[in-house]
Amino acid sequence: MLDKVVFFLHVVRTGSISEAAKLNNMSASAASRWLNELEEGMGVSLLKRTTRKITPTQAGQRLYDRFSLLHTEIDDVFNEVQNMSSEDRGTIKIASTPLFAKHYLSQIIGEYLQQHPSLNFVVLETAFEVDHVHDVDFAIRANATYRGFQDKDSLLVKRALLKEPLMACCAPAYIEKFGKPVIPDDLKHHHCLYATTLVGGNRWIFEQNGEYSSVEIPQTVEADDSEILRNIAIAGGGVAYLPYSLIKRDLELKRLTPILENYVSSQFELNLYFKPRKYMPARCANFKDYLISRVADIQPLKQQGWSRQQTVKAVIESSGAE
Repeated sequence: MLDKVVFFLHVVRTGSISEAAKLNNMSASAASRWLNELEEGMGVSLLKRTTRKITPTQAGQRLYDRFSLLHTEIDDVFNEVQNMSSEDRGTIKIASTPLFAKHYLSQIIGEYLQQHPSLNFVVLETAFEVDHVHDVDFAIRANATYRGFQDKDSLLVKRALLKEPLMACCAPAYIEKFGKPVIPDDLKHHHCLYATTLVGGNRWIFEQNGEYSSVEIPQTVEADDSEILRNIAIAGGGVAYLPYSLIKRDLELKRLTPILENYVSSQFELNLYFKPRKYMPARCANFKDYLISRVADIQPLKQQGWSRQQTVKAVIESSGAE
């Protein structure tokens, strides 16, 4: 029964049975069966299901509110006992954006397992909101920031991993066919490729002489994987707003070309989120420290703090463009 209640907490937090099932390594059918058995066992309906979303009933909300506190206390007890051992054992569950998972996390976990073979890892490539980090040990999220940007309040602990310039770019063939955007507002009339949860969504922000232009770009392609957007841009599908390190080689080879060079773009920022704990498991605390230090070592973009103009200038010079 307790396992089913914990799963119910995950469903309420994510608002999705399938997402909660993924977090618990369950099939969708098994997840639905658990919920039905929980409701039958308690003799009350706990969830309101529609085609669009899942929300708790009044009874479900009461169960969620009361058991969430108990669940946190139970976690603290387990973590306190586990910390009495000096060995790193158990499972670390991480939710990460695809870009970070492929280019950083896979290498870091591989290295760490050589030193700590008794650990297990569960990696979820997902773009869910950081509020759902309660269902994992760590969440790694990306977003676009700009000068004056204020992050929304959160009860989670946030640690910056890396940041670099974003760059608006497209293929030379796209410019030949549709023209080159000169000012940010021109983007409203172009094919634009964006990631809702990764780098600014469909609202891109540019700065010039202290004035900000916020452009709500038209939806052409939406994907939560920056590499998919990059490949579509290279094929001439539209304008993308991507991290510089991801497209650096493509710019040098002229598969992509920068646009809106006279504007300061937003920054691509990757952050680590985790819930504050009275007793963080030793396995999590040790891996967190290793993760933060290794990201700094293997970060491909060494020009941290460069302005957009400096970055574009370097690209033009390295490619031999006029």
